[in-house]
Amino acid sequence: MYRRFAALWGQSLALGGMPQKVNSGRPIPDSFRWECYSLISRLVLVLKFPREGCYRATVSYKGQTIQNGDFHVIILNQEESFMVQKNVAKKNKCYEVKLLALNGERYQKSKKVYCYISPKQLTLKEYMWKFFPKHLITFRLCPSTKFKFQSSRNILQGDPILVIDDGCQQEVELISQDRNIIAATFTQFLLKNIGGSETFKDKQDFFQHEVRKYHQKHFHDKIFIKVTRESLLESSFKETKSFGVSDWCKNFEITFIGEEGIDWGGLRREWFELVCSALFDPENLLFHSFKSDKQGLVHPCPSYKRPSHLKLKYYEFAGKIVGKCLYESSLGSSYRQLVKAKFSRSFLAQLIGLSVHYKYFEHDDPELYVSKVKFILENDIESMSFGIYFTEEVYDASGQLLEEVDLIPNGSNIPVTNANKIQYLNALAQYRLTTSVKPEIEHFLKGLTELIPDNLLCIFDENELELLMCGTGSYSIADFKANHALSGATYEFRKVLEWFWIAVSNFTEEEMARLLQFTTGCSQLPPGGFAELNPKFHISAAQTFGNLPTAHTCFNQLCLPDYDSYEQFEKALRLAINEGSEGFGMV
Repeated sequence: MYRRFAALWGQSLALGGMPQKVNSGRPIPDSFRWECYSLISRLVLVLKFPREGCYRATVSYKGQTIQNGDFHVIILNQEESFMVQKNVAKKNKCYEVKLLALNGERYQKSKKVYCYISPKQLTLKEYMWKFFPKHLITFRLCPSTKFKFQSSRNILQGDPILVIDDGCQQEVELISQDRNIIAATFTQFLLKNIGGSETFKDKQDFFQHEVRKYHQKHFHDKIFIKVTRESLLESSFKETKSFGVSDWCKNFEITFIGEEGIDWGGLRREWFELVCSALFDPENLLFHSFKSDKQGLVHPCPSYKRPSHLKLKYYEFAGKIVGKCLYESSLGSSYRQLVKAKFSRSFLAQLIGLSVHYKYFEHDDPELYVSKVKFILENDIESMSFGIYFTEEVYDASGQLLEEVDLIPNGSNIPVTNANKIQYLNALAQYRLTTSVKPEIEHFLKGLTELIPDNLLCIFDENELELLMCGTGSYSIADFKANHALSGATYEFRKVLEWFWIAVSNFTEEEMARLLQFTTGCSQLPPGGFAELNPKFHISAAQTFGNLPTAHTCFNQLCLPDYDSYEQFEKALRLAINEGSEGFGMV
């Protein structure tokens, strides 16, 4: 039996070894081939399996496993396939499973619980005295919820193991003879929820179709809004304060008090841009940047750094403005509204329900990452003359120390060691990026989800969510060539650099946005273009041959290895900036 996986045309990939059956680890010989369809720019991986079961496969480029290239393939027999189809049609199914680990606790003896799968979620429940259900944990049915498959050879019960991880809660480990049917049912619900495809363009089309469908009873009639330029944020908030969902779905016609302009669309676009600037510009202190310049990604400003007149209601208003932009864009290109903001990756991650960890500092707070996080990761903490504890000092906007916060219970008495320094860094990220701004994010989400259902937002990752909300912007190759830095003077690097300019000259706007995301952490340029990037976009030679390009977002640095030909270079560059995003996954 065969299964096909689609990838971008031009990705010169190899299957790392041969697919292995999970429960035995034995490789499957002669199990794959590639099919190329140049007319539709598609490369297809065809896998051949001798029988039903769960198999693991790895896709690599030049010996390097690509992101999302390590995946499992479930092959069902005819009876199992019929069961999955029946589950999807019924839209709700329950399976008895045995729970091995929950909330970080591993049970000495497995517990009998029940797994409920619906088009929106997967829930585990335990029945008390066989009658009273007790909720244990719920996972949203979205791409961030991942399944891991393990062998059962060391498990007395003999059934296969399934580990569920959504990047937000602690992993759950369970065993069930119906593991493959549970996973396949979940996957079919997921594909149905995101329109049947995992490419960004297809998910964007599906998202906009579903938003239109969600608001089909709300008419896009005109509604008049009068605001003043002098107090734009306050007057806009006051004008829309009493609006319900149906009002937010109407076509805003803007009047600036004291001006004679008639709104044929231009004033509305100007109003959106001005309101976004008032909400998200760090100088206005509703959002702030961890970097001292204007290029930093913006994050909600905690209450201890925010002026007292900027109440939480403004975050709810900001969420509604973003939701309004997404709704308008779903109506077609003539209504398209982009959010003029550069949101931090950790903020975007929290909008789609992901957990925050220390690696987000590299994008969001590069100064802290270089000065503290990287230092702790690369050095022996226990040999330092000064001690670090599980605490964080909190300062107000003027630099005055307010308090010292425990990052974990009794943190002021728990020293950071080499063994627990990752736990410390994650706790630091949780406090600085999440806990300290929890009310602000909750109010933002309240406004956003009033117009856009959260289950639709969750079909994207944080990079895709930025592209969806903020767009790609416009890019000038001439501006790029005039404003960049170089490191490397060899003949080989000059050759690769020439290939680089040829490649980016042929990039679409989305590919340029991906290149910027990959190198700088943000898909948008400052208002002044590449000239205002600080540090400059830095292209350097990597001392390797044939590997994928790498990047250091702290320094806006792109590292390019050497290659035999332009074709190899272009394939590697495209693969790096789109790494694993084009549909490798479980079928």
